[in-house]
Amino acid sequence: MRSKISIGQILIVFFYASCSSSVPEPVQIQPEDMCSYCRMAITSKQFAAELITTDEKVFKFDDTGCMLNFINTKNSGKIAALYVADFKSREWIPAEHAQYVSTDKVPTPMNGGFLAFQNAKDASDAVSKYEGRLLTFVELEKRNRS
Repeated sequence: MRSKISIGQILIVFFYASCSSSVPEPVQIQPEDMCSYCRMAITSKQFAAELITTDEKVFKFDDTGCMLNFINTKNSGKIAALYVADFKSREWIPAEHAQYVSTDKVPTPMNGGFLAFQNAKDASDAVSKYEGRLLTFVELEKRNRS
């Protein structure tokens, strides 16, 4: 005897399957954490960044520039997510959604010179305040590779 599968049962399976493939959440910076690239202590959360691989390894960085250098020079595995700390709120935001201000007026841990913002107005204000240049994540990656 064959059982019939209802459309509702199929939809439930697809719903649960889609829930299980979520993007990993960022991990909080701990006082003992060291940058995965330069090995310095991560002391200023407002400049921090994280890379999480598909096998759930977490690499923490003291500076967005360190994360970009790590991506370009280390074999970290397949990247599942990248996060940066919002310069103003210090909350994690997906790196690809952030707006970046490149400036030499704010000393960053490894002189990367990048400030990340979730809010466009905050980024625009920082461009004026710190005599910076507004960049997207794609522009930041290209600039770091050259």
